[in-house]
Amino acid sequence: MSNFTTFYEEHFIRELESQKQLSKSQETDIKLTTFAKRVGRMADSGAGITVLDLERYMGRNDLLRFNYLSRGMQAGKAVCRIYVADKFGGGSWGTGFLITPNLIITNNHVIPDPESAARSFAEFGYEADNNGLLQQGKRFKIQPEKTFLTSIANELDITILGVSNIADDNITSIADYGFLRMNPALHKVEKLEFVSIIQHPNGDEKYISIRENKVIKIGDENPDKDIKIWYECDTAKGSSGAAVFNDQWQVVALHHSSVADSRNNNGTIEVKLVSGEWIPKNDENEYEEDLSYIANEGIRTSRIVAYIKNHIGLPENQSANLSFLKEFLDDVLGVKSITTSNTKESIVTTSPLLESYTEKTKNIWPLEHYTGRTGYQDGFLGINLPLPEVTARALKYGPITPVQGTLDNVLKYQHFSVIHNSKRKIAFVTAVNIDGNTWKNITRGVDKWYYDSRIPLDVQLGEEMYSNEPSPGGSKKGWFDRGHLVRRQDPDWGTDDEALLADEDTFHWPNCSPQYWFFNQKQELWQGLENYILYNTDKDNLKASVFSGPVFDENDELHRGVQIPQYFFKIVAVTDSTGKLFSSAYVVSQQKWAKDIPFEVLPVGDLNNSQTTVAKVEEMTGLQFPDALREADVRKDKNDTPLRSLADVEIPRRA
Repeated sequence: MSNFTTFYEEHFIRELESQKQLSKSQETDIKLTTFAKRVGRMADSGAGITVLDLERYMGRNDLLRFNYLSRGMQAGKAVCRIYVADKFGGGSWGTGFLITPNLIITNNHVIPDPESAARSFAEFGYEADNNGLLQQGKRFKIQPEKTFLTSIANELDITILGVSNIADDNITSIADYGFLRMNPALHKVEKLEFVSIIQHPNGDEKYISIRENKVIKIGDENPDKDIKIWYECDTAKGSSGAAVFNDQWQVVALHHSSVADSRNNNGTIEVKLVSGEWIPKNDENEYEEDLSYIANEGIRTSRIVAYIKNHIGLPENQSANLSFLKEFLDDVLGVKSITTSNTKESIVTTSPLLESYTEKTKNIWPLEHYTGRTGYQDGFLGINLPLPEVTARALKYGPITPVQGTLDNVLKYQHFSVIHNSKRKIAFVTAVNIDGNTWKNITRGVDKWYYDSRIPLDVQLGEEMYSNEPSPGGSKKGWFDRGHLVRRQDPDWGTDDEALLADEDTFHWPNCSPQYWFFNQKQELWQGLENYILYNTDKDNLKASVFSGPVFDENDELHRGVQIPQYFFKIVAVTDSTGKLFSSAYVVSQQKWAKDIPFEVLPVGDLNNSQTTVAKVEEMTGLQFPDALREADVRKDKNDTPLRSLADVEIPRRA
């Protein structure tokens, strides 16, 4: 025993003496041995240990070191929610956590077989930030072909799974989340101590049931029950597979299920309902929501490690892919650490598996590339039409993204500008000037999208939204397309060099929004709308200014961690030969594709598109456009007109 542990043993003896509880009985010897081992586990955790930890263990105080909070935050990074898709639509949620950079553990009743695993993903970081805003999670594909080990529910109820090294954004590394080491030593927690559970109840954001969850019982003389630990704790459906922690943030168990109050009534095992009624245990599944639960139970870490060790040693398993399980076992048994950390430390941070992966895969121009960009010009039409004000009603959907080197936080490109929403990672509004006199027909090459170095990269919605996604209805495209807000051809005017630069500038992620591929490619409305308006106005000396953007809503559906806009607006402004201003506003819907987003079938239903008013767009978006634009609206005193096709469009200057 180390001098460190001996010091605390002596302190313990003095405390017992002061309480007149010390004797030479066997009971005291057992308590002292248990105490020494418990202190040893505290030291193993890497959290550090003080006299107050000892006193808390003895029930003398309830103080925790301040690093308890930061270590809990670090431990929680390794916890994820798991989605298991059904074969024929729908699915279910569970919780899991990383036990190495390659392996996730959850319950067998969450993922029972490789087929279910192949339809699953793990999402990390789906949680609220310090301001209460829900953060976009990162999804990683479950890879049963990498590792799959399970024990049926009436045994250990565990499943260990391989996980992809890189998230579906092609950027985020699984190593960013660290892992929780499964120390197999006993005495990581004792009866009447407290545990905490980090979980995703019902597949919701990450929650924690923190302390005041007393351990009731550990193990049992019955070998079938010796695998479990029982504790008082608040959990819910979807919490299955969560990590159960002691005060040092060591994993002491894998959360398994709740335990209903039960009794033996003349040989019949019965369970109690909250109403007080007792029913046969065989009928409990029918009354799951009405059972009177008295505790929760988890699978002990020591028993999980022992099971894996036994599995690897069985001759019939030698042909299987055991490399990642052996890596796990070598790490927890102290044979070979996965990282440079002490092999007993409970919370492990790891270096990214692919160094500088982000920089190598993102297209980024240096800041000097944007020198000289003047952006959208307010007086382009001879009438002052400034960018709209982003009012408080719009800001409830997220703040304006700060733009380096500016006072107005406007991203200025060649002939167009963008005001960007950092929470939604999409523009509030874009504005472009169009000059038909000097317009150039630039041939579209291979699309290459760029991040804008003037704003933080992590607020730009890039390839993570569009890559590695199943194709809808057997099409060759992903479910959502990279939709230009400022149309590629609109700013392509001026000299040849200016037009080429403008065309290139439209391929920046701040000018992009997820648009269902059929909606984005459809010539009848979204893509065809602006063409139709501009080329049916006046072809001679055509000049126009166009405002476009999404219509945000708090109920927009989440897809891959991103809220998908259901509607987009477009306002077109032109002048006649006398300089009189005309404007027209349009709202086009992709609602039927942006709700209940599946991958298996194409959506059905009617479009909800209309020619509307500038005032209605302001009402829908919270943007406030200049008075001149509102007064020039060709439909300002009319009701909305449904748009079934371009033939229904009322052209400005011909109203």
